Amino acid sequence: MKNEPHVRHIDDVDWETRPGRTDGVRWKLLVDSDRIPSHGFSLGILQFPAGTELAAHHHGPQEIYWIREGEGEVLIGGEKQNVRPGSIIYIPENHVHGIANIGLGPLTIMWVFPTDTWAEVEYLFD
Repeated sequence: MKNEPHVRHIDDVDWETRPGRTDGVRWKLLVDSDRIPSHGFSLGILQFPAGTELAAHHHGPQEIYWIREGEGEVLIGGEKQNVRPGSIIYIPENHVHGIANIGLGPLTIMWVFPTDTWAEVEYLFD
């Protein structure tokens, strides 16, 4: 796919889930070279219903979270910290981290990887 400028609206991207997943966690791949003509970055949103989490894990690429909605508790640097809309979390390469929804409504985060696709990121759960 040729690398070209691209404009899209978040509402025009469908939510996705893993087959058989029943906890309601879902995501949208917004910038991903498998979907649009891009290179060097992948970006998406991930939404957790109340009481769900992304368990502690690590991966090779660094990552950024931007909390868009809800209340969460992020595990980073061996400590848990509360996060809310507007919180930005930088996660270095191979750094153990996780996030849980501690609020009553959805927790929505935007993530960015320095990869062409999200599929390139191998999640290693601790």
